[in-house]
Amino acid sequence: MSEASADNLTYFQAMTELRELVERLSNEQDIDQLAKEVSRAKILIDFCRSRIASAELEINQILTDDSGEEPF
Repeated sequence: MSEASADNLTYFQAMTELRELVERLSNEQDIDQLAKEVSRAKILIDFCRSRIASAELEINQILTDDSGEEPF
């Protein structure tokens, strides 16, 4: 998956692609390919961070009752 954006990926797909990139990066010899793969990794990392932040916000909203206090 070498798409320019990660918007149409799931978190799982992005993490899978990122793991594959890390594996290739550890063995990469071609500097031009290395730069492309590091760029793609950055896109995937940003996407995953965004999804985690979004999920955290959604979970916090679910766990917070109407008074704004956490139920625990």
